[in-house]
Amino acid sequence: MFDVGFWELVTLALIALLIVGPEKLPKIAHDVGQFVAKIRRLIHDARLELEKELDVDSASSLQDSIDHVERLMKEAPDRLLNDKDTTHKTGS
Repeated sequence: MFDVGFWELVTLALIALLIVGPEKLPKIAHDVGQFVAKIRRLIHDARLELEKELDVDSASSLQDSIDHVERLMKEAPDRLLNDKDTTHKTGS
């Protein structure tokens, strides 16, 4: 997600160790882990709520209908005739 490599993690851990101290680091790491878990749960719940409110299934079926109409328009007989007339006029 953040594209953090191994050496960046090592650097962050060393900085945290210097700032916080070795005796408080495990508790702070635990608290940060709980905070991240709560944020992930909040994002997940918000996403589910948005999908429920926006009714994603009906939106995707609407998009399918739009795509179907576009295909029908491209395959319409008058469109095909116009395309053939244009190719004959240009000599292709």
